[in-house]
Amino acid sequence: MKKVITILAITSTIMILPGCFGITNDTPATDSQTTQTGTPVPQNFSIYQASDFSIAHPSAWEILKKEDFTSNVPTSTIAIFRNNIKNDIFTSNLNISQSAINEGVTSSDFGLQTLTTEKYNLVGFTEIKRENYTIGEGEKAIQSFITTFQGRKTITENLIEFKQLCIARNGYGIIITAAYLPNEDQTVTANIETMIKSFKFN
Repeated sequence: MKKVITILAITSTIMILPGCFGITNDTPATDSQTTQTGTPVPQNFSIYQASDFSIAHPSAWEILKKEDFTSNVPTSTIAIFRNNIKNDIFTSNLNISQSAINEGVTSSDFGLQTLTTEKYNLVGFTEIKRENYTIGEGEKAIQSFITTFQGRKTITENLIEFKQLCIARNGYGIIITAAYLPNEDQTVTANIETMIKSFKFN
């Protein structure tokens, strides 16, 4: 399990290899659409609709198709969104991955397992913030947390900041991971926050 989590949450994010597959539909956000916390989705966002979930993303960000994947992109990758404004050092991106996990594992436990794996696989791992977070409402509500942390893939590579949400649901683990430079423009980091908190199950 640790090896799978490492591949999904670290390798695919740091490599910045965007793509998506499955039944999708990308439409502009409307005034009536909100994030999980009830905050309106900005009008410069679009809604990425898959068969079982949706997520809002900046309309200008790139989404490449499955045929654009290279061989080292994990097959568990569902979608990756990349900032349209490129950076010579590192371009901000967000990816969604999914893999089978043991039944009965809670989202909080799954998040802790993932975080522990990253602690051992990122050089100079530092956890910055952990925020309790609820996906859905009522009986279908899922308790988890959003973690912000930093680290390097290797000692010679640039320091990257990550923001991550892990969800355990119906025997599957879903990992939503954003990666960006620690000194990234505040507009970009705000967009990433909106993206993560807009994730909804259909």
